[in-house]
Amino acid sequence: MQSREGQLFDLLIRGGTVVTAEASALLDIAVEGERIAQIAPPGVLLAEAKRVLDATGCLVLPGGVDPHCHYGLKVFGVEAETQDHSAAAAFGGTTTLLDFVFQEPPASLHDAIRAKQEEAAGRMAVDYGFHAVLTGEIPFEVMDEIGDVIRGGIPTIKTMMTYHWMCDDGHRFGVMQQVAEHGGLSVVHAEDDAIANWLTKKALREGKTHGAYIAETRPALVEEAAIRRVLLLAERTGSPLYILHMGAASGVAALAESRERGLPVYGETLTPYLSFTSDKLWDDANRGLLWNNYPTIKSQSDQDELWAALADDRLQAVGSDHFLVKASDRYEKMGTTVDALQCGQAGVELRLPVLYHLGVHQGRLTPSRFVEVVSTNPAKLMGLYPRKGTLAVGSDADIVLLDPRATWTVRHEDLHMTADYSCWEGWELTGQVRTTVLRGSILVEEGRLVGDPRGGRFQERRLLPEVIANPRSGGLTRASG
Repeated sequence: MQSREGQLFDLLIRGGTVVTAEASALLDIAVEGERIAQIAPPGVLLAEAKRVLDATGCLVLPGGVDPHCHYGLKVFGVEAETQDHSAAAAFGGTTTLLDFVFQEPPASLHDAIRAKQEEAAGRMAVDYGFHAVLTGEIPFEVMDEIGDVIRGGIPTIKTMMTYHWMCDDGHRFGVMQQVAEHGGLSVVHAEDDAIANWLTKKALREGKTHGAYIAETRPALVEEAAIRRVLLLAERTGSPLYILHMGAASGVAALAESRERGLPVYGETLTPYLSFTSDKLWDDANRGLLWNNYPTIKSQSDQDELWAALADDRLQAVGSDHFLVKASDRYEKMGTTVDALQCGQAGVELRLPVLYHLGVHQGRLTPSRFVEVVSTNPAKLMGLYPRKGTLAVGSDADIVLLDPRATWTVRHEDLHMTADYSCWEGWELTGQVRTTVLRGSILVEEGRLVGDPRGGRFQERRLLPEVIANPRSGGLTRASG
């Protein structure tokens, strides 16, 4: 490929190793406007550019796609970090994320979406979309809105199987029927509320009140029981299914069984589950309850299986479940006992760096598989591909330069989130994001925000046919290592 004589690109990235879900190679990337214009071997793109980035020694990656973030969520008497601080995602190599719209009576689903769009507009640093969450005794009138919402670019419809937003399986069945009919993707928080509540009552009766007992009151069984129920509903309704934040090996096994049978079902795990085990919850000297999330972190054997499943494609994506709450709010407002326990992680900025360190640097994942689970698969599953999630001619120029040899120590005060703690405090990581480009414009460069902190755009999404069909028929994912 020869660049046109006299051509002036807007941006030229030279000298780096381009990594996609398929391969790694020394390639140069030229950008015109907001899109990738050309990709070619070194020395081919000879034209001038308004700006040249020297990527020598760096991996050049598609911008990360985080399928699971919460901004401005009000729950348990606290409010999460707002969209005004979303530039932290870009510092960590994420250029697109998905937040959640919670529909609660008496608001309609359309009203809830409109309110969330108004809340986010002009405040996001990176591109974004929404999942729609239906809660409680979902009226027929709200279910009737599902088709219109899917057609309007929000094709992922979530229900909860526990906590105060939960609905019962009858309403979930009705929601999933609508999702299947209109070509959407059902999204589920899968924990069995009844089993968890019973085990909590039992623990309290036995005097087990410390918050760390959450590992006993919400064990792997709580996840597996809910996952098996919702897999049955997915099969009977014909709805594709995406299971959020999976932490239990037995739940992964249940998902894998359904995928082997050809069902379009997919699983996400989280960076904390790949980093910590439930023993950490007992570390009172270091406020170990800050490590809790829902579902809770599990055992070492569960974590080992999560890594294996991530490598061999039994799990397809990694999210952050970013829900940033100050430590004081967690301890003073949310609670410290097994029946009133805090949750939430400050994770969006560390999702890529931690997964690179634990996955690629420590030999658990190939670079291509890393790209697949943090960018390409989330983009495909969420209806953003090929605009997002890959480096290809015509795709959005969402590009990350990562130095694979750089080492750095996590300190919460050096990060760009508003948290006054980090679960990874003191970790020495290998691999650091150097530059983040959003739609052709440099947003973060050498640790500095140089672009528009409010330039993120809402992304209407359309699901790929292979996502909502048999996953074995078209190869949505293929294990890369």
